[in-house]
Amino acid sequence: MEKLNSNIEIKELINSSQIAIIYFTGTTCVACDVIKQKVELLVKDFPKIKCGEISGEEHLDIASIYGVFSLPLLILYVDKKETLRLGRNLSMLDLERDIERYYKLIYD
Repeated sequence: MEKLNSNIEIKELINSSQIAIIYFTGTTCVACDVIKQKVELLVKDFPKIKCGEISGEEHLDIASIYGVFSLPLLILYVDKKETLRLGRNLSMLDLERDIERYYKLIYD
């Protein structure tokens, strides 16, 4: 997952791929690390998806721009539009199913 440090970098990542994931994380969040590892494993099956990670703790201004008020938070963009927003209690099976559906629509 690519480390992001600015809103410009987030926008570049979103604009560089038809499907992109932005993952807001924090250093004091145990769930953040666990979910990040699972997301990284999941997206290996979808090589055209771009993923970026940004610290919501270090970049409060950017987190507020994206309406992030708790960590972790995953935002899925399809064709540059926010399509899915998932927090701490996300289902990896549901996420995989949703990503697979969009991936097949765009790339198959």
